[in-house]
Amino acid sequence: VQIPLARHPLAGLPKSLARKLAQLRWEVLSRPAQTDAQRQQVQQLRTETRGIMLNVAQLAQKYDAAIAQLAQQVQPQREKWSTDIQAIVAKNAIPEQQQKLASFGGRAHGFGRTRRYFRPAVFLLLDPNAPGPAERGPGSTSFYPNPAAATSQLEYEVKKSGPVTIDLLDSNGTKLRTLLAETKQEKGSRTQQLDLHDLPAGTYFYKITTKAGSETKRFVKE
Repeated sequence: VQIPLARHPLAGLPKSLARKLAQLRWEVLSRPAQTDAQRQQVQQLRTETRGIMLNVAQLAQKYDAAIAQLAQQVQPQREKWSTDIQAIVAKNAIPEQQQKLASFGGRAHGFGRTRRYFRPAVFLLLDPNAPGPAERGPGSTSFYPNPAAATSQLEYEVKKSGPVTIDLLDSNGTKLRTLLAETKQEKGSRTQQLDLHDLPAGTYFYKITTKAGSETKRFVKE
């Protein structure tokens, strides 16, 4: 039995409500503070969302047994997913990530996240035809060590062959200098050594721009 998994936290909500929530989230993240009108609108949308989920939960009660049976049928597959995810994480983790993984007893948390999809209300809201999230940015990146040393290592993935630039930004997002500028890099994983010996202590960002998009992440220099 194939169980479709939701690909977005707003999946299953009415499109108009999902759009409003997404827009408000963007406004919250991009603005220093919310206005009173925005806070009231957010509260109203949260109230509406809770009401919708309560109604769905009541509707889903009669499907409890069927959903539990389906969850039991795919239990071996879910356990295999968990094992595979743990193996991938352990194989590709950098030292900093390995330390965090060790603190959790070597267990990745992907399996716990899949469990929520078998809750009756969430299960009824799953859309098997929902499109997957669009790819954006240069893919997965890792910066080591963080806090940064005089020379730090940046690993990133080029999804589409083309120009690649890596910019250094200050804590306000202002560009300080370009760390790398290449007219073309082929598709694949890359490792770049970054000279940061002259940076004073503080918070910074690195911005990777490729043909597939851009990604900005924070790091600290002590």
